[in-house]
Amino acid sequence: MRNVQIKCNRERRLFDTVDGSRLKILIKCSNTKACPYKSDCLRTTEIILGADKEAFDEFYKPINCPYCGKRLLDVTTDSVGIITIKCEMCGKVATIPVIAEQF
Repeated sequence: MRNVQIKCNRERRLFDTVDGSRLKILIKCSNTKACPYKSDCLRTTEIILGADKEAFDEFYKPINCPYCGKRLLDVTTDSVGIITIKCEMCGKVATIPVIAEQF
């Protein structure tokens, strides 16, 4: 499996995912320590990977850090993939499986 780096509009790395994932994510780029574009990056960004926008539902669930519980991002309930992300609060790297859920 090959990892793919997902970056914000200013080319700052947000998280990694496995190639072939089908994800629709809402994430707030909060890399305030290193990012020189803080005013742009502090807004919520929608990332669609692996499918058309219309292919996803609009029900989102929050994904929290497994170590400290901080909210990292939101994914649609029909997203499928693996996300590797560094928590801004505790600084630990978490690998989180995203599995499609049915309501």
